[in-house]
Amino acid sequence: MTQPPSAAVRLDHALDSVVAGRSPAVAAAAGAFDASLRQLVTLGGDLRGAMPVPVVAPRFEARLGARLALAAQPLDPLAWALRHPGRLIVTGAVGSAAVGVGITAFAVWRSARRAPPPAHRLLHR
Repeated sequence: MTQPPSAAVRLDHALDSVVAGRSPAVAAAAGAFDASLRQLVTLGGDLRGAMPVPVVAPRFEARLGARLALAAQPLDPLAWALRHPGRLIVTGAVGSAAVGVGITAFAVWRSARRAPPPAHRLLHR
């Protein structure tokens, strides 16, 4: 069973429609608000009318559109390596050294944990 939307949700929808260009009276009537909430919708309409629309130059819009289109493209995982081959060599060397140190540490730890061989083993030969 669905519950009817709360007054806050209805007010939010009414203010969204006012921002989209609908008349505050029509938006308030669609939400079936009481007098106090109608005043808030009317205030939202007055505020929208008082704030001027920012003027944006076409050049700015074109640059912003180009940047957004570039950001939306998927990244090539090998592009970084091709742009920085020196860093790739250093990264590989450091990674190889880290693996070597890790394997050596594991081998030392493993050999230190082994029980010493019995001393009497050589006596029976």
